[in-house]
Amino acid sequence: MATGWLGTLGLGLTLMTAAAPPRVELPKGVCSPHGACITLREQERTSDGAMVLRMEEKLPRRLEGAFGQWLAWPMEPERQRQFVLRAADLHEVLTTPAGHFELFIPALTLVRRTPAEAPAPLVHVSFDPAEKGPLKAVVNEVVAAAETRGLLTPEQQQVLTARQKALEGRLPELVRTMESFRARPADPKMRETFLATLLAFPGEELDLGSRAIAPETFLTAAQRTALRKAGYEVEGRRWLEYSVPTGLAYRLHVQACSLEQLVREWNAGLRGPGTGIEDLPRPGLEFDRAHRHDDVSFTLEVHNDTGVTRMEQVLQKLLSFPGVRRAPGPPLPPPR
Repeated sequence: MATGWLGTLGLGLTLMTAAAPPRVELPKGVCSPHGACITLREQERTSDGAMVLRMEEKLPRRLEGAFGQWLAWPMEPERQRQFVLRAADLHEVLTTPAGHFELFIPALTLVRRTPAEAPAPLVHVSFDPAEKGPLKAVVNEVVAAAETRGLLTPEQQQVLTARQKALEGRLPELVRTMESFRARPADPKMRETFLATLLAFPGEELDLGSRAIAPETFLTAAQRTALRKAGYEVEGRRWLEYSVPTGLAYRLHVQACSLEQLVREWNAGLRGPGTGIEDLPRPGLEFDRAHRHDDVSFTLEVHNDTGVTRMEQVLQKLLSFPGVRRAPGPPLPPPR
């Protein structure tokens, strides 16, 4: 009898131990930067660390006037990873003559509307027709200064005008897709078309870092020099290219820098022409103030194993520019 009782108890304990613990769905709050919040329950985590939340969409048959909605945005896996596996949330704000748009996609967050549905990115989209404003293509502040001072050529002015027209020309399509979405917010095709159009709307015309309006490429050397003389800080670009033929250490690219900028960076040893040279003391440089604003662009192939140090090769290139000379005094410490 004792053996049977103990055996039954042991079997019960075994079954209790083997049973999977119940899944605990913890509530998770998600908020946009402007305070639109939603609380959903977490169901699982993906292998990439994204949360998968359970969501029940509650959409009216039609969206009237201003609206703000949390939605699932189903998409193919590769595209989905580009949206979700991000270091920061995606937040797009757009004020237009038609109204104010916002699109928010939190990073590492997916939702599932039904148990059988594949997870999809969570988005919040809103529109307020009462908040209107001009739609203006952004322009680099240095380029804007050149335009204000009347330095731009007719061709350059035409480029800026074309950018503005291209931006304005996309607004009717955005409004059309939004109206289709408002008429049928639950329709997958209407949702995809509107959200994709809104996401792509800014283009390079609203990208302040666009290379199309970069001062070192958009403006001429004479225009940059004139702006420097007028008191504007017009810095150029410099970078090292290491994908070079055998025998070269690197190519040093300098684009639209002032002579003063190059000499300053050489003496500081922090970046620019001082990058990539040996850990050696180097002579300081100085320049004639009459040449401080001169616009300098060049590409220098810096060699290895030629009997001339990389430091000396870069130094001789800098000394070749009018107004640059060795500064008196002891050598500078090795670059940092």
